[in-house]
Amino acid sequence: MDETEQISETLHMIHGNSNTLNEIIFHAVYIPEENVNFSMENNIKDHIRVYQDKAEALKVIKEFKTGRLKSFKIQSEAEEYAKTGFEKANNINNTSTNATISIIEEKSNNFKAPRSQDLVCFRKLIKDGDLYAVKNTVWGNPRYLIGSGDTPAILQEGCRYNALHIAVRADRPDMCELILNTVGNTDFIKLLYGDECKSYVDRAQIILDLYLNTPDKGLNETPLHFAVKFGLKNVVRVLVSYPCCIKTLPNKYKQLPIDIICSRTCQEDEELKKEIRLLLEDQYYVPVLRSDDNSLQPMIGEPFSPTSPLSLNTDPISPRLEVRAFAGPMTKSRALEFRKKWKTPPRLCMTPIKKTDDESNAIDSPTNNLALRLQDAEKGLERVGRDLAEEYQVSWKEYWPFLNDFADFRTKEGLIKLEKYLEHKFQDQLFRYNQTSNNVINSNKNLKTKLQIDEIDYLCNKLQSWSLLTSNNQDQNNVDELEFFTPPSSPQLTIDSSDDEMQNAEEGFGTFLEGPIPTKLDYAVYNAVSTLLNSITYPNIYRWQHDMQLAMKRDLHRTNNARTIRRKLIMNF
Repeated sequence: MDETEQISETLHMIHGNSNTLNEIIFHAVYIPEENVNFSMENNIKDHIRVYQDKAEALKVIKEFKTGRLKSFKIQSEAEEYAKTGFEKANNINNTSTNATISIIEEKSNNFKAPRSQDLVCFRKLIKDGDLYAVKNTVWGNPRYLIGSGDTPAILQEGCRYNALHIAVRADRPDMCELILNTVGNTDFIKLLYGDECKSYVDRAQIILDLYLNTPDKGLNETPLHFAVKFGLKNVVRVLVSYPCCIKTLPNKYKQLPIDIICSRTCQEDEELKKEIRLLLEDQYYVPVLRSDDNSLQPMIGEPFSPTSPLSLNTDPISPRLEVRAFAGPMTKSRALEFRKKWKTPPRLCMTPIKKTDDESNAIDSPTNNLALRLQDAEKGLERVGRDLAEEYQVSWKEYWPFLNDFADFRTKEGLIKLEKYLEHKFQDQLFRYNQTSNNVINSNKNLKTKLQIDEIDYLCNKLQSWSLLTSNNQDQNNVDELEFFTPPSSPQLTIDSSDDEMQNAEEGFGTFLEGPIPTKLDYAVYNAVSTLLNSITYPNIYRWQHDMQLAMKRDLHRTNNARTIRRKLIMNF
């Protein structure tokens, strides 16, 4: 071998050794500090878990279940990862020769899957309807509701029932609502996946959809199938209230939920079947549409539903229409009938037949309906629709600008909203009254103090004017003048004609929705609120109603007086 060949062979060996050195991999293990047992390892914080042997790193991972393993080609990066647990795999250019090799990309959560004994106890809590215990259990460990594959946790093997299946079978509508609201809560998803997850809303919607529409293993039936065939009306109402609940999924025998209504009930109940069938059909609402500036006449819109939303005018030139009231939910046929009766006023009876008092005072009489539409341009349609909704026994919602919300003042929820608003209104009135009273009291105190000072000055001047050197004659004259001083007579009693007017004096201003005097809004709300209210439950509404009644009596008295004066003037001429 000549000298040239020896040199080339030497260079080849050196180059090979350098490649071997570059291929050294550093395996870094990061252990969260809160999961380290200090009794098992001395000086654990000072120890840096970086290994060139991968087997040693895997032993550490087995010892600490929450640990994370990454492999690096640079020792400094491996040491930094072992200390802080940073993740640079996504930020480093893949073309770089110093690119890191990611071994585990997702952070493992700290919640362990429940044992079979724990699942049995949890299943019993659901059947018993213990809402408090179930809520504490699932928020303590979300794995009771969400399995390792991001699917509903199976609580009963074989038939593969999840928590919603069990709650439906036990006829627990409140438990069903708790389970669905929990899995659809983004905070619950964040608790399970930690801060690294960026799509809490999407995951919550996916899991909620899986809970509502996942069939069992036996008959391939969803929770809605269970509720329908056992005639659990309240449970059906809870399930269909969620838009992602699919009502047309077939079971093993190609049966839809609407095909097996009350098929597993003991007794035939046609009324129950009818109610459940109405719940399974699409629910429609009949709206009242009004423009923002009242430039257009209010109109009754077409029935709409969540699946077929209302199409409003989006032309920027035309006035914008908004929903200001609606009645429902109803079936489509019933909604069309409701709209037809609401939109078309009943025909007036033109025959000269004398009506009874009951017919003339009826709320849904043709005369009253037509009068409300013509006289009350702002709330006429709503007043007719309100009574019609009560006749059809459907819920009614109406927009009130002072609440900035929809409400029905014939229900408990609407009365609570009005009670809270009036409570704040009366508190503000009391606060202003106290401020005014304090200002008056302070001014009176200042005036009284000034008067007292003036009286003291007057007495001091009088004392200084008196002298002990006065003559006896002068004193005698003063005494005589005092003895024969005639006091003034008492004023005569005068009779004022205004005493009779005091009997009919108006009371002070009350507190109303928009100020110290009633407006159109007060009268509209007064007509919408039920007159039979408990003064203890709704004290502020009761007080406001009392002020409204006094105001209406004053208006009636003024109207009667105006008519009397007009009649006298006509008679004089």
